[in-house]
Amino acid sequence: MDYNDLASQIPDLDTFLTPFAAHLGRSEVQTTATRYVRGLLADVQRKNGWQLAEELGLSDPHSLQRLLNEAQWDDGAVRRCLQQIIIDQMGYDPGVGVLDESGFVKWGQKSAGVARQYCGRLGKVDNCQVGVYLAYVAPSGAAFLDARLYLPKVWTDDRERCQAAKIPDDVLFQTKPEIAQAMLENAWSEDIPMQWVTGDTLYGNSPTLRHSIDAHQRYYVMEIGSHHRVTLASGQSVKLSDLPDMLDASAWQRLCFRLGERGVLADDWQTQRITLAADADAIGDQWLLIRRSDANKPICRFYLSNAPLDTALDDLVAVAHARHRIEDLFGEAKSEVGMADYEVRQWHGWHRHMTLVMLGHTWLKLVQHAQREKKPLAVRVPCESSRTATDS
Repeated sequence: MDYNDLASQIPDLDTFLTPFAAHLGRSEVQTTATRYVRGLLADVQRKNGWQLAEELGLSDPHSLQRLLNEAQWDDGAVRRCLQQIIIDQMGYDPGVGVLDESGFVKWGQKSAGVARQYCGRLGKVDNCQVGVYLAYVAPSGAAFLDARLYLPKVWTDDRERCQAAKIPDDVLFQTKPEIAQAMLENAWSEDIPMQWVTGDTLYGNSPTLRHSIDAHQRYYVMEIGSHHRVTLASGQSVKLSDLPDMLDASAWQRLCFRLGERGVLADDWQTQRITLAADADAIGDQWLLIRRSDANKPICRFYLSNAPLDTALDDLVAVAHARHRIEDLFGEAKSEVGMADYEVRQWHGWHRHMTLVMLGHTWLKLVQHAQREKKPLAVRVPCESSRTATDS
C-alpha cells in the first residue's frame, strides 16, 4: 500500500485498536502501544527503537522499549482478540491454517532463543532466532493468527541463561511441530473456523502433529519427505522417491492455482491411496498427492492428506497451494511493518513485538480488503477482556 494512501486511513487505525484497550491495561500503555503500531506503519527505512522514536516525535525510545520489556499487559489476550477480529472479517468455515517458521539474524548470545541454527531467510545455518507462525487463509484474505519463539535445547537445558532472558520456568523444550500443535489447539479452542492445515516437510514429517490434527477431526494436506516408504492399494511397498517412475504417464492432471513473476504457474498432479506405517493404526489409509513441476527436468514433491475419500483433487491441491500465502505474509510484514527490525532480548519482548506487528499487518490487510470491496473499513468489537492488566 502506498504510504500517502495509508495516511488517509489512519483515523480507522484508532477504531481498529479500540478492542485491544482492555488487554493493554493503563492508559499510558494503550497510548504507547498505539504509537508503536503507528511507527511500524510509517515510511521508515528501518523500524528499530531510535528510528521509530524519531518518526513519532519522541526524544528517545525509552517508552517504546518499556512497552516491550517492562509494562504489564497481556500480549496473549491481544493475540486472541486479534484472532476474533480476523475471523469476524475473514472467517470461512473451511478455512486453512498454514504453519511455517521464519529466522531473524541476531548478533551475540543473550537474546532469547538465539543460536546457530538454520535460517530460512538466508538459506543456511547462522546465528539467529526462529519463530513459528500460524496464518489463516480464506477466500477474502490471509493474516497471521499466532507466533511463538522457538527455544533450542542449548537454551532450555540452561535455566540460568533462560532466567537472564526472562523466559518463564514453565517454558520447556518443544520441537517446532510441537509448537505448531499447541498453536493449532489453541486456535481451535477459540472456535477458529479452520478445517484444513497445511505446512512444509518440517511439519508434515511429524506423525504426532498429523495424529493431533486428525484427532481434532480436521484435515491436513502436508508435504512429506521423499524418503518415506508407503504401501500402495495393491499392497506393494515403495519408497516415495521411486514412485513417480511407476505411475501411469497418462494419469497426470495439469492444474494452475497461482501466478508467479513469469506469469501463470502450472503443475501436474496425481493421487494415490496409500498407507504410511506411522499412521496405520491412528489414521489408516489416506491420500498421497504427487506434484510434478512443469520443467525440463521435473521435480516431484509429495503431500499426505487424511481428507475423506470423496474429496476432489482440486480441493486438495488448493489447500496445498495455500502454503505459499504465508510466504507473502512474511514478505509484507518484514518490508511494511518491521517484523525483523526489533531490538529486544527478553522472551516476552519478542512476543510483544510480534503481537504489535501482527496488529499493524492485519490492519493493512483489512484496509486493502475494504478498498477492493469499495466499502469503508468497519471493525466490530467481538472480543472481551479475560482480565484487566495493571501497569507497574
